[in-house]
Amino acid sequence: MVEQRSGAPGFFDEATAPQASQDVERWRNDPYYLPPFRVVRWRVVDEVWEGRSAIDAVVEVDIAGTQDFGAAPGVGGVHALDLALRRVLVKHFPFLERVQVIESYTHRGGEGTAAEVVSIQKFTDGRRQWSTMRKSRDLLASAWSALVDGYEWIIVNTLAKKTSP
Repeated sequence: MVEQRSGAPGFFDEATAPQASQDVERWRNDPYYLPPFRVVRWRVVDEVWEGRSAIDAVVEVDIAGTQDFGAAPGVGGVHALDLALRRVLVKHFPFLERVQVIESYTHRGGEGTAAEVVSIQKFTDGRRQWSTMRKSRDLLASAWSALVDGYEWIIVNTLAKKTSP
């Protein structure tokens, strides 16, 4: 079982990070920024049950002071996390129904199993595409943070478009 409760994996410099990751990082560094959601906790359980692999994810998210919970099985930890997060977010932001991850890539650099992992997630809403990237020594933590960045980016941009004159 891998469990993460806090702490964000690292960010790349502006020369290497996709624009969506740069935007999200800039927003989060603004003391007046109110994120559309906040991850309270997440967990992935990877086990063998009756001779078969079973991978499940659980996420708890705070949206406007209300905590919501989602769980989902997946073909891997990143897939399960994506499905569980979407189950929560789509209830509050229905326009996310058309958003999907179209490519997920991780790369471990360095030697050994504790080497740094770079995770890239590529998203689409059917009209545009955006990518996010995070790094960590934990594969799931880097992929999770890149997923959260991607959903936060589209929510903020969609809500801003709806409120602009």
